[in-house]
Amino acid sequence: MTSGIGAISAPVQPGRDVQGASPPVPDPHPVYRGRAWWRNAGGMATVVFIAFFGFNFVIPLLPLYAQLLGVTDVGQTALLGGVLFAIAPLLSAFSSPLWGIIADRYGRKRMVQRALAVSVVAYTLMAMATSIWHVVILRAAIGIFGGFYSMTLAYLVTVTPPSRASIAIALLQGAQILGTIAGPVSAGFIADQYGLRASFFTGAAVVAVGFFSLLVLADDDRAIGAPGADPSPVKPELRLAPPSVGNFLNRTWHGARDGMRDLRLAIALPGFGSILGALFLTQMVDRSYGPILPLFVAHLGTPDNQVASFSGLVVSLGAAAMGVSAGLGGVVASRWRVYPLLVTSLVAGFFLCAPMALVETPMQFLVLRVLIGLFAGGTVTLIMSLANTRIPSASKGTAFGVISSATLLGTAISPLITGALAGFDLRLVFGLNSLLYLIALLWVLRSPQVVALIAVGTVASGPVDPTD
Repeated sequence: MTSGIGAISAPVQPGRDVQGASPPVPDPHPVYRGRAWWRNAGGMATVVFIAFFGFNFVIPLLPLYAQLLGVTDVGQTALLGGVLFAIAPLLSAFSSPLWGIIADRYGRKRMVQRALAVSVVAYTLMAMATSIWHVVILRAAIGIFGGFYSMTLAYLVTVTPPSRASIAIALLQGAQILGTIAGPVSAGFIADQYGLRASFFTGAAVVAVGFFSLLVLADDDRAIGAPGADPSPVKPELRLAPPSVGNFLNRTWHGARDGMRDLRLAIALPGFGSILGALFLTQMVDRSYGPILPLFVAHLGTPDNQVASFSGLVVSLGAAAMGVSAGLGGVVASRWRVYPLLVTSLVAGFFLCAPMALVETPMQFLVLRVLIGLFAGGTVTLIMSLANTRIPSASKGTAFGVISSATLLGTAISPLITGALAGFDLRLVFGLNSLLYLIALLWVLRSPQVVALIAVGTVASGPVDPTD
């Protein structure tokens, strides 16, 4: 089997008369026929919902957990909260391309299982931590050995017909957002009633449910012969050789060499760099709220015994608004020209973030957070769909590992900057967010490759097969 981005070619559908009125058309891959792909996509989306439901028993409460472990100063809490939020995605940004290369050769579902298992162990140990540095180390381990979302995304676009990719991506992001809606509210209730450690233990248990659900809800992409999923990840001459350390190192070398070649070619795709930049900036905004949210809610006068619950409510309703926006964005992206939608989303984000710095009550803050989710929450779905149109099947794991790195760098850098700004004034964060939306808008408007890519039409690759 020839690997690499340049090796993809679609077979011609048999039975066509080359001299007739109908030219040859690509034959749909067997994985795409019928409704089997819906089952795999729906199964993975269900696992994503369960996993993010569990993740949000832990992540939104990290600043409060830092206070429980002895950090008392508000500025120091915000800074350490930023470190806790940042360290996992920062390390994951560097490890995701490696996991993407491994996934392209050994299966994407297996990488999802590995990431879930790491989270279960880490969250269980976090619940028993006695020092803030224990939590920092465990968050670092999640970053190095995680990569959950990028692998679920790579799996999904592998088993989904190209003409339905934008809708499938919206389904996955909708599942993520629904988990983010349900998790923080439940976590806030448990934390207020039974303590923060109880919320962490609950999160570990929920993620474990996701791990075992994955075993039955989604097929192995290699076993079903999905496009780009190499059922024989080593060369025949290596596979027939007797097992030894030398053979293992040889297989590893061939895999790394082929993977790095695909990585370089993915980055060189036209418009890919601009897509990465837009994702980076929008992700910085989206992840800026985490380290300061409970602190800002308390700053606005929320009673101490309601801070966790109200913070969870803000996260959940904001995520619900983003879910609506992402769902609409996925549908629009599959049917109509989407360049005006992307520009509108970025303009809305620019104008809605600045007033957040002026709010005086928790309810005012909540309303603005929901509005930002509604008008700007579909930006990531749209950009992901665009990226999918540029990536050949054989390299989706590698390329989405790179995409994940861009989003994770934004996820990592944002909390560090947020935590540092919060040491001066919590409200400075919202002014920065408005500026980031403006930079992303100018980037898109001034990037001819992105404009050309979006303005061509929809992100769907060709006509919709009625059997999909």
